[in-house]
Amino acid sequence: MDTPAGENRGGLRLVSNGRALALLLLVLVSLVGGAWLLAGAAAQGTGMPPPLLPFVLLFLAALGLIVGQEQERAVVPAGAEPARHPVWATLGLANLPAGVPPWRMAALLSAIILTLIVLARLPAMSVTDNYLLVFLGWLAATILYIVAVHPPPRGLWGRWRAYLAGVWAQQRLAVLLLGGILLLAFLLRSVAIGTLPHTLSGDEGSQGLEALRVLNREIRNPFTTGWLGVPTMSFFFNSITIKLLGPTNAALRLPWAVVGTLTVAATFFLVKRLTNLPLALATTALVAVYHYHIHYSRLGSNQVADPLFVVLSLLFLYRALDEQRAFDWAMAGVTSALALYFYAGARFTPIIIIALLLYHFIRSPRRFGQEHVSGVVIMLGAFLVVGAPMLQYALRFPDDFNARLNQVGIVQSGWLANEVANTGRGLVEVLSDQFRRAFLAYNYYPDRTVWYGLREPLLDPVFGAIFLLGLFYGTLRLFGDERGQRLAPMVAWWWGGIILGGMLTESPPSTQRLITTSIPTCFFVALALWEILRLAETAIAGVPRRLLMALGVAVFAVISLQTYFVAFAPQRIYGGSHAELGTDLAPLLNALDETHEAFFVGAPWMYWGFGTIPYMVQEMPGRDILEPLTQPPAPDLLSPGRGGVFIFLPERANELALVQEAFPNGQLQELRATDTDGRLMALLYIVPPP
Repeated sequence: MDTPAGENRGGLRLVSNGRALALLLLVLVSLVGGAWLLAGAAAQGTGMPPPLLPFVLLFLAALGLIVGQEQERAVVPAGAEPARHPVWATLGLANLPAGVPPWRMAALLSAIILTLIVLARLPAMSVTDNYLLVFLGWLAATILYIVAVHPPPRGLWGRWRAYLAGVWAQQRLAVLLLGGILLLAFLLRSVAIGTLPHTLSGDEGSQGLEALRVLNREIRNPFTTGWLGVPTMSFFFNSITIKLLGPTNAALRLPWAVVGTLTVAATFFLVKRLTNLPLALATTALVAVYHYHIHYSRLGSNQVADPLFVVLSLLFLYRALDEQRAFDWAMAGVTSALALYFYAGARFTPIIIIALLLYHFIRSPRRFGQEHVSGVVIMLGAFLVVGAPMLQYALRFPDDFNARLNQVGIVQSGWLANEVANTGRGLVEVLSDQFRRAFLAYNYYPDRTVWYGLREPLLDPVFGAIFLLGLFYGTLRLFGDERGQRLAPMVAWWWGGIILGGMLTESPPSTQRLITTSIPTCFFVALALWEILRLAETAIAGVPRRLLMALGVAVFAVISLQTYFVAFAPQRIYGGSHAELGTDLAPLLNALDETHEAFFVGAPWMYWGFGTIPYMVQEMPGRDILEPLTQPPAPDLLSPGRGGVFIFLPERANELALVQEAFPNGQLQELRATDTDGRLMALLYIVPPP
């Protein structure tokens, strides 16, 4: 029997669309070629800039996807999602005060008055004052402002129950998939969190010590900065689990595992808002299993909060732009302002919001003015109410507020001017090198810090090339039709994060400053896969796009999880050698804390106050022996009734003999790294108590 025209016996039939098939082949060949060339360049490990050809090929592949775009098969819907609850109409400020219930006016005025009271009270308070009433006033002002601009409608709970019941009835599989992804995300971020990573870094320990200072009431003001200019609100947040679970590594790290999981969940709702359900599920799954995001979610440090604030702010912003609800405008301002109270990198959040508002205004100024001006004012009001205490602090103490930025920013620190002067390179050349290193963090250059320390780029060669394809495609679509506007948040997020957190800071790529870009990176991987399969579906009928998409996500998961849990974790790269020493030293010292005191012989390379040690060793008294020993120490060096633990770094091991001469009844113990090289980390000379 003859085979019908255009159909083969395998069940797939070639569509009479030679153009689509040719474009598909162009995209695949360019993608494979770009990945192969980039992988080859990275494998050489020369540190030289990569060749230009792979980027040209990937750019051509992105153009091929755009040319092959069909209107009826676009990733994004033809228009914004309609308002699900039209009864929740937006409150324009033009409606105030006419037609507004008096209680709402009272709530708005109360929010303003409470904010002014907080601002008036804070400068007069000392470090020993109780800030509880001020904090409650700030919290009340935030709630009152939200209620004033968007009062909860009657029957809210009933409507939500009906809405959730409808979602469950219509999209049960999607709900179950999302639940499974979020459960997996939390498990990957929380299981054995106290011991994986094995090392507790010095910065983790320092932040843990700040949280302990909160619990000990040494830090009482949540509207100031502490260690390294980090806002103290972060330490108040971190102190909750330490209070409940005790000062352990797991207690220090667990809040950030929760933050990382919440970021995964919020990513789903943002991508679904911007595109569609399959792409949202795929992106969420990629973030859930991505080793880069998993790693920072398992650390007792607040950098992983950066992407959470961005994703929440973008979600509320695009809900507001789509549905014009005052609540969403207000929450966009609230989440943007809350970012000021955590890691300095989170200050990128209001910047991207402003950039996107300008983008939409430039594209359609009249429409933007007619539909969104009142909403922008509501958002600005929320930002000022929530951010007021920290903004006031920034005005009063700009050097403290910007301490971290002044330290790592290439302009603020003077690094850029010094680099130009000392190397003879031009300004453009230096900035180009900075940009290239940040831009290629996912494809070519490894991390230059011990924050992660992965000895390879943040993506493998194949998915690195797929990511670049998605990035180029999304960036090019930015200047196209209205559908391209739905990609603008991810495009602005990635490029902005790379420039502000990478190019304009010292030693790019430094992964702790680029963690915010991990979310749009996963989105662009998913976007490229989706568009390639869409083009394949156009060229060849019967292509199981969603099944192949799921397969791509599964392959990504296998590579990513193997990278982190199998290849990276046993190497104990994270934190550096001093943090590894402090981590391995802690249990030995804790076993002797009731009978011994510690003497750390490590200056100027390492000190007793290195953050890992005082956080993990809280009961044993200890101090540094700063100056090199030239004679045996006096016997009264030890406190009455206590023994001593002398800890020698290898750099000062030659002083051990003098201590042995003074205290001949001690025992010598080597502390070696447990990784493959077994290097000597320290010598311990333990003198028993009398």
